[in-house]
Amino acid sequence: MQQSPNHGNTAPKPRNNTVNRAGEAVRRAPVQTAKKQKDPNRVQFFNFNSKVDVPMTLIILVLLVFGITMMFSAGHAWAYRKNGDALYYIKHQLPAAGLGLVGMFLLTFFDYRFLRHEFSVGKHRVTLAHILLGAMLLLNALCFPFGVSNTEDGQKRWLRVPVFGTFQPSDFLKVAVIIFLAYYIHKNSDKIRLFWVGMGKPALLFLAVAFIMVVGQSHLSGTVIIFLIAAVMLFVGGINIKPAIFMIILGVGALLIAIQLSGFSYFKDRFASLDPLADIGDTTYQNYEAALAIASGGIWGKGFGNSSQKFYYLPEAQNDFVFAILVEEFGLIGGIVVVMLFLIFILRGFQIARLSEDKFGCLLATGITFQIGLQALLNIAVNVSAVPNTGVSLPFFSYGGTALMIQLWEMGLLLSVSKRARLK
Repeated sequence: MQQSPNHGNTAPKPRNNTVNRAGEAVRRAPVQTAKKQKDPNRVQFFNFNSKVDVPMTLIILVLLVFGITMMFSAGHAWAYRKNGDALYYIKHQLPAAGLGLVGMFLLTFFDYRFLRHEFSVGKHRVTLAHILLGAMLLLNALCFPFGVSNTEDGQKRWLRVPVFGTFQPSDFLKVAVIIFLAYYIHKNSDKIRLFWVGMGKPALLFLAVAFIMVVGQSHLSGTVIIFLIAAVMLFVGGINIKPAIFMIILGVGALLIAIQLSGFSYFKDRFASLDPLADIGDTTYQNYEAALAIASGGIWGKGFGNSSQKFYYLPEAQNDFVFAILVEEFGLIGGIVVVMLFLIFILRGFQIARLSEDKFGCLLATGITFQIGLQALLNIAVNVSAVPNTGVSLPFFSYGGTALMIQLWEMGLLLSVSKRARLK
């Protein structure tokens, strides 16, 4: 019988198996690659796949270092007079900056989309945005029975925590409002132009409660900032402008009537006069001394640490009037540099918002950038007597550990959005 040429020869079988395995591996490769490409798009708690925006990171660090340096220069005299330790303010500000930087680092790698991720709680769907806003409203409500005053005007808008000291809950509320509005507009983006959605009950209910909390604390700057943040985010979100303008006028009118009927003199006193010379011995004393500090700085300034107004002439210079001391020491040129740094921050922040991956990220970056820019604008305007003294601090510069820590955490969220933005 004639045998097949391959009879008894088993050598080709391993070769065929090898070819089959190789072919199967090649067929599987595109599937595995596709899975790897889809992985970064999943909502995760932490995301280490993308690169952070380097220009924004550098701007933040420059503002932070310059700000802490100027806070120390402006406040060491008052620190020694009030506490017997010229390093008192810097000793409290540096740990807060450290905690803020740690939080900024962690939040940079936090997937910001997790804030809008919905969870089932019984028959309801909730997000971290809902939880954060509810918690911050509750925290602000505690100011009414348990609040303490850190200023001479006696307004109880701080809470005291054993060991850690006092903090202002309204600082947390600003961030919670930004996150919640970003989620709400993102969730209802397809019908946001409808009046009942864009300016209706769901959004207005939470915002109205937030306003009541802040107004009840006689916190003028907080009221203005939260109101303008909400207005800008709703505008960017695409609401119908005509009914929005009507609602804004109605809301402002109702607020003014409520303030007038309540007998609160705090708000009216803030708008009493923009002239630093109007009442030097009382209501405009601080504005007058700030104007002297800015005028005496000239073009180039007196040099770092050589301010004279910070030696008990300009009260609490380390808080709302750091900019005045900065201009006195570094002159007009130094003031322009600080303004330019904030302008660069605003432009880069809005660029991150414009090129963000989704609408939630766009609105989150817009709200954070606008808040920091608005506070800087209002503070500088107060220092030059362009607007009434609202008590707003200069981000990264003014003394306040809690405020600085929260601002750096916000920067972490902004950098988290930048990681998924289509930046060059």
